[in-house]
Amino acid sequence: MTNQIKALLSKLSDLHEAEQKRIKQEEEEGKCFNIFSALKLCSDEVRLHSRLLAVLLNPKAKHGLGDKFLNSFLLAVGLPQDYILYCKEPMVERSVGEVTDTIGGRIDIILEDSNQKHAVIIENKIYANDQPNQLLRYHNYGKEQFGEHNFKLIYLTLDGCEPSDYSLGREKFELFKLSYARDILKLLEDLAQSIPPKPVRSTIEDYIKIIKQLTYQDMETEYKNNLIKEAIDNIEGASELLSLAKEIGDTLVNNYIIKPLTEIGFEQHHDDNGALWKDLDESNAIVIKTDDKTYWKNVWIGITSKAPIPYQTKLDCFTDEPTQSYPYGWSWISDDGNNNWNNPVEYPAIKKGVVLEWIEKKVAEIETYFNVRSCKQQ
Repeated sequence: MTNQIKALLSKLSDLHEAEQKRIKQEEEEGKCFNIFSALKLCSDEVRLHSRLLAVLLNPKAKHGLGDKFLNSFLLAVGLPQDYILYCKEPMVERSVGEVTDTIGGRIDIILEDSNQKHAVIIENKIYANDQPNQLLRYHNYGKEQFGEHNFKLIYLTLDGCEPSDYSLGREKFELFKLSYARDILKLLEDLAQSIPPKPVRSTIEDYIKIIKQLTYQDMETEYKNNLIKEAIDNIEGASELLSLAKEIGDTLVNNYIIKPLTEIGFEQHHDDNGALWKDLDESNAIVIKTDDKTYWKNVWIGITSKAPIPYQTKLDCFTDEPTQSYPYGWSWISDDGNNNWNNPVEYPAIKKGVVLEWIEKKVAEIETYFNVRSCKQQ
C-alpha cells in the first residue's frame, strides 16, 4: 500500500468518525426520525410512492395545496397548466382490463380529466422489473381512450433510465422519462419552500429525505465537501481506490453474504444468474435472486415452486403479492430501500453483517410460516 493511500485512509477515517458522532447525537435528539422509514415503506411503490404522489397531484385532496403541485408537474413534463383541471378517481392502481400482449394491466398513477378528454399515464418504477409489453399496453390504452395526441405516457424511475425493449414490446412510440433523483426531488423541494409551515410540509420534507436516501443524495453537505477535498488532495491514492470499487464490492458480497449462506444450506445456481436456492421440501425452495448479478442490485427473496402451481395465499412474511415465479409472495432484500449492494455506500452494512443478518432472519421467518401452513393443510 502506497504512503498516499495510507494517508488518505487515515484522514477519511477521522472524518468518518466525526460524522458518525454527529449522526448519533442527532438520532438521540430525534432529528433523524422519519415516519416513512419507521413504517418500512421506503421502497414500496404502491403504498408510499404512487399513493403519495397521486394525493399531492390531486387538486381536490385535503392537503390544502390546491393545484399547486399539479401545475408544477404538468409544466415539468411539457404540458400546459390547464391540461388537467380535475383528476378522476381512482388515480392509483387503476385496472384497465385483463392483460394480453397488447392491452390490459394496472396503471400505477393516472391523471384523467374526463371533461377535457386528457390524461397523463405514469408507470412508476422504484425497484420492480419491467413487465412484458407493459408500456405498450398502457400506450394502447391511452390511444384508444383519449386519442393519440390527448395523453402523455411517463416512465418514472429513480434515475430516469430508459425502459426495456421488453416493456416497449419492441415498438416505438412517444414516451417521457422522469427521475426521482432530479425531477421529482426538485418539484418537491420547490413545493416545500413555497408553502408555510403546516402538516403537509412536514410530510413532504420527510418524503424528500426518503427520495434522497433512495438516490444516494443524503450525505451531509459539509461532510461530503470535506471528503471531496481530501480525495483531491490525495488524488493518486483516491484514483487507485476508485478503480477497485467493483472488485471490493464483489469480494464483500461473496465473503460476507454468499459464502455464509452456502454454509446454512443454500446452493448457488450459476445457470440461474447466480441465484441462491435452499430447499424447503421436495417441491419448493427459498430463492435469493437478482436481475443483475454483475452488480448484485435489486435483490429479492421468495419461495419458488419447482413445478408450476396456482397462486397461493401470500405468506405474512412477504411484503409483495404472489407472482407466477413466486406463488407464495416475495420481498426485496432490504427494509429501508437500500438494495444495490455493489454501491460503495452499502459496503459498511455488508462488512458489519447487517445484510447477512437480515437475510438469515427472513429465511427463518419464511421457514416458520411455510411449515405452519404445511401443517394446517395436512
